[in-house]
Amino acid sequence: MIRVALIGNMNNNFFAITRHLRDLGYDAHLFYRVAMDHFQPSTDSWTNDYQFYCHEVNWLENGICNIDEQFIRQQLAEFDFYIGQGDEAAAAYRAGIDMDVYYPYGSDVYKYAQLPQEFLLRHKLAYHLRSADYSKTRRMLNKGTPAKSMRGVIANARYVWVDHTNEDFESKLRSLKCKGKLEHVPMPFVYPNAYAEVEAMQESVAWLQLVENARQQYDLLILYHGRQEWKSRYNEFTPKNTHHLIQGFSDFIRHEKGNACLIMLEYGYDLQHSKELIKDLGIEEYVIWLPKMARREIMCLIGKVDVCAGEFGRSYLTFGTIVEAMLMSKPVIHHRDDRLYSDAYPELYPLLNAREPDEISKAISFAVSNPDEMREMGLHASEWIRQYFIKQPLQRLTTLIENKVRNNGYVTNDTTLSAI
Repeated sequence: MIRVALIGNMNNNFFAITRHLRDLGYDAHLFYRVAMDHFQPSTDSWTNDYQFYCHEVNWLENGICNIDEQFIRQQLAEFDFYIGQGDEAAAAYRAGIDMDVYYPYGSDVYKYAQLPQEFLLRHKLAYHLRSADYSKTRRMLNKGTPAKSMRGVIANARYVWVDHTNEDFESKLRSLKCKGKLEHVPMPFVYPNAYAEVEAMQESVAWLQLVENARQQYDLLILYHGRQEWKSRYNEFTPKNTHHLIQGFSDFIRHEKGNACLIMLEYGYDLQHSKELIKDLGIEEYVIWLPKMARREIMCLIGKVDVCAGEFGRSYLTFGTIVEAMLMSKPVIHHRDDRLYSDAYPELYPLLNAREPDEISKAISFAVSNPDEMREMGLHASEWIRQYFIKQPLQRLTTLIENKVRNNGYVTNDTTLSAI
């Protein structure tokens, strides 16, 4: 049986791919470190079966410069194919293992791979002066950042795969001067089999009654389950313009006298700013806040609403929140510049395309007035995700795996792929 190592698990992306590959007959294993408590295998599974093939690692606990390279090589020695993402992949690269496929997740490309290898003394001093919560970060910074290894693992991967995004992001990726091939291939980070029976999932969720009460009270339930990020600016890619959604929703409630509910999660740098904005706009009674939750609960929540919201800053074709929504057959309100993706696929998924508050307000109004069309839009979006975001990328990945094992190299048909 072909053995595949998936190294890294940002946002639980690779847990989904590991399960896909195991379903397809590969002996796939995930090597990950626990980062965010709501993004790990236990939070996206209803059983403990994953423990056999998911392995928590502590490679980076003493910093990238102090990893046990021999130990990492021994852990990964018996695998035929290597798929990487994030700091764990950077550590494996430092130990001498090149990735066959590297999937960027975002800030690895535009932030961490762009940093100097070592923080300057003034940066270290700033961290030393902060609270004890930063003790682990301080220890890692004292040992040096993973930037050099992050650049190395991306630049030396045989293939770097990312879906069509925008020129700002892709120019950052090109600046890393990748030696392998850059291709537009999506990362299938959702696993539909885990959410096939939404009704069975709801028994374990605490928020169900609150949402069911809202269903009886409002004509439309809108969900935004991404991060609240719009006022703080940690880098040029941070803003999601969540305030446009809040302002557009307020316009719908106040100016069009609409009867809808906006559901959001307590998650993101600008959570308090969003709550203050909602209070200033006088729409608190129309907004439900739920706690940050695991993906398995989020998918159940998506199944209970009518429409989901995406981002209203830069144009992105696919990313976490809207992919999860469309997989569950929900239409999305989202900003997408179709000029960027006209040649990306035979067709693009349907959506309510909006960016500014007045456009979002009109989109919400349309959704309220056209429930049948919205349901049809959600069904078509789900078909699109399953075909272009899951099925075809997995076919491409398994072809690459089989070719490497069979030929000790790559035999690929690149004529159907677009290079970055």
